Amino acid sequence: MQLLEVMNMNNLDLLSRIGEQGSEGAMVRKELQRREAIDYWKGGFAKYEIKDDEVESVVGTVRIVK
Repeated sequence: MQLLEVMNMNNLDLLSRIGEQGSEGAMVRKELQRREAIDYWKGGFAKYEIKDDEVESVVGTVRIVK
């Protein structure tokens, strides 16, 4: 893989390949750092699904016991 090929990839493709080992993975991580430094985003955005039925946390709440 050449550096030009990495530069032409969109961010979602790069993010999916961030864990690769070797010189290709290094080029991917370096390109993502470069884009982050210049505030550049190429391509779509990752889609996240938020669940509404999650149980509300009780951490930090005070209970009064009689």
